[in-house]
Amino acid sequence: MKVVMKVRFIERDYFRHVMAANNELTEAQIEKVLNVADQPWADFTFTFFENGSTLIIDNDTDLEVSLRELKGAASEFYVKQKIRMIRSNLEAKILQSA
Repeated sequence: MKVVMKVRFIERDYFRHVMAANNELTEAQIEKVLNVADQPWADFTFTFFENGSTLIIDNDTDLEVSLRELKGAASEFYVKQKIRMIRSNLEAKILQSA
């Protein structure tokens, strides 16, 4: 199977980016909020293949994660990446047929 895209998702960085994009908190405040959360943060590598399949690896355990196990931000990240890939694929096919 040919790999189309391989991307790492780090949940803590995702939330840092979301909070920074809102421009309501300073970097120090964002760090404080993230530290107070005191929770394990997801760290996954998503490998998307040409045939549409996806391999998700938990970088902390090196174990495969099923799509059903994704929650919250990791699930949202996966859906957005998949939509981006589908859109790109459709645009390429439209250009080929034009």
